[in-house]
Formats: sequence, C-alpha cells, structure tokens
Amino acid sequence: MNDITVNVVGNVVNEVELRFTKSGEPVASFRIASGTRRFDRANQRWVDGDTHYFTVSCWRNLAHNVVQTLGKGMPVVVVGRLRSREVQRPCGEHTHAVRYFDIEASSVGPDLARGTATFTRVKREAVVESERRSIADALAEAGLDDGELVDTSTGEILEASGSPASAA
Repeated sequence: MNDITVNVVGNVVNEVELRFTKSGEPVASFRIASGTRRFDRANQRWVDGDTHYFTVSCWRNLAHNVVQTLGKGMPVVVVGRLRSREVQRPCGEHTHAVRYFDIEASSVGPDLARGTATFTRVKREAVVESERRSIADALAEAGLDDGELVDTSTGEILEASGSPASAA
C-alpha cells in the first residue's frame, strides 16, 4: 500500500513534547492548526474557512531539532505521511467513532513566507551515542523500564499501562 504524503502549512498550537521509547529513541510531538482563507469578491473582504488540526510526530534527529527550534505560535511547514486513527467516544448511552488525522513528519521547518530564520547544521553522530546512554540512565532512574512511552509503530503517546492516552 502506498503512503499518503502531505504538505501542511500552519501554526504550532502547543509546546513540543519530547518522549522516548523503551529503547531510547526520541519522539517529539506537537499539534498544528491549518486554516483556509479566501477573498469574498461580493463583500470585498477576506473570509476564514475551516481550521484543521493535526498531531505531528517527529522521530530521532528530527525530534531533537524540532524540540530545539519550534515554539507555540510559530508558523511552520510540515511534510510527512498522513495517518488516521479511530477512537470510540462516549455520547450519552452510546459511543461514536471519532477519526483523527496525524502526520509522521519527514521534514519540518519555519514558514519563510511569514518570517525569517537562521539555519544551523547539527553534527549528530558523536552526540547521539552519549545522548542514548544518558536517556537510558534517566529512564532507568525514573523507573520507566516497564513499558514503552511511545508506540513505535504509530508514534502515539502511551500511558504507563501500554494503552493509548486519552485524546483531548
């Protein structure tokens, strides 16, 4: 099956969260809002359309760079694979399915149509091994060796029990 690749331009709506898998792989996640605008010629004004929200997961080196670069409110461009998941939500005596769309990012950057940026190349090879050792030590010290904090197949943040955290 082919993956669906998307390019989304939007704003970061929360602070970037950094988590680690049991094996020490870093995963950064954040949400972006992307809305449409169009010019209404009849009324001679701009009109806002629907706003779409996406959870973005970034792995390994991209995760480190995103944590050091992005902040709430920043305009960004995200390129990655579109993922969908369905969650059952209680609604009175019944439940209904809610579909969420997530992006597993391959590239993230500032939207230069709305500002400027300075690029700094990062040398990771020498740093990664020492970081992994530090991460493993920190996880062991915190007693988090029992279960994964992030589902390695989806990037979804898990609770200590290994089940998905409830979405807000």
